[in-house]
Amino acid sequence: MFKKIFFVTALLLASLLSAKPVVIASIAPVGYLAKAVGGDKIEVQSLAKGDVHSYEPKPNDMKAVAKARIFIAAGLEFEEAWIPRFKASAKNLVVVQSDAKIAKLKEEHAGHADHDEEHGEHDEKHSGHDDHKAKDDKHSGHSEHAKHDEKHEAHEEHDEEHEAHADPHVWLNPVLAITMARNISDALIDMDKANKDFYLKNFQKLMNDLLAFDESAKNELAGLKNRKFVVYHPAWGYFAKHYDLEQISIERNGKEPKIDEMASTVKMIKDENIKVIFADPNRSQKSAQVLASQTGAKVELLDPLGYNLLENLKIAVRAIKDANSPK
Repeated sequence: MFKKIFFVTALLLASLLSAKPVVIASIAPVGYLAKAVGGDKIEVQSLAKGDVHSYEPKPNDMKAVAKARIFIAAGLEFEEAWIPRFKASAKNLVVVQSDAKIAKLKEEHAGHADHDEEHGEHDEKHSGHDDHKAKDDKHSGHSEHAKHDEKHEAHEEHDEEHEAHADPHVWLNPVLAITMARNISDALIDMDKANKDFYLKNFQKLMNDLLAFDESAKNELAGLKNRKFVVYHPAWGYFAKHYDLEQISIERNGKEPKIDEMASTVKMIKDENIKVIFADPNRSQKSAQVLASQTGAKVELLDPLGYNLLENLKIAVRAIKDANSPK
């Protein structure tokens, strides 16, 4: 009997010791970045699906968070309300801002993309092209960003003034996604220093894949004469800015457009010879379908919250290129 109890206890202890740390990502594409870096050393779960603007955790979500070691935030509105509750339910939970040190664009709700963020391009140039060879940093190349980060500190107060209206969709710019992945890698190394080399190797591969995609995307989109694309929800601002495109939103101030706004959008679509309206599968497609029926354009789906971020960006490039190429 004693041997049986000892054996069962040993199995339970072995199971606990071998259990992978649970990492919770606020949204699926951030979960993708975490899994790409963490590989089989971690268990990743993503919370918000569908319309993240109206997301509230379900009981199963709260149970998952309670077991987690790390929660990876992405600068979304619901996080501000729920992270304190997550931390209350999991006393040792580490919250990681994957969007840390990324200059934000103002969220675009007025029909045309807002390109007045003067620091965005500067941030992109420094977000993923380091050589990752610094010996003393826990994350290779991190020291090369120190001076760049200091420059941003002078603008933090200014950025905070606009935080309520900041566009959170930074993961849709591949270079900024590298910054997010680096922040995630730093957190995983802090949690599990024994596997530092594993995480760094995976981060390096992910960075190389995103940079290779970025070069390919720039080449594919370089020859487009018409660089405007119409979306329902303005999620693609960082993507548009990075590739010198112009996002035009149907949604106005987070709401369905009014009749006069729909009329002006119909005129713009006809005047600009827009052939495709991109709807968000996580949101209503009613207005997009109405505009399509009035303009002869067709409706296609682009998902800003798709799990496989790299593949999703490839889909977006192909779709926008095809939509704006002469037929």
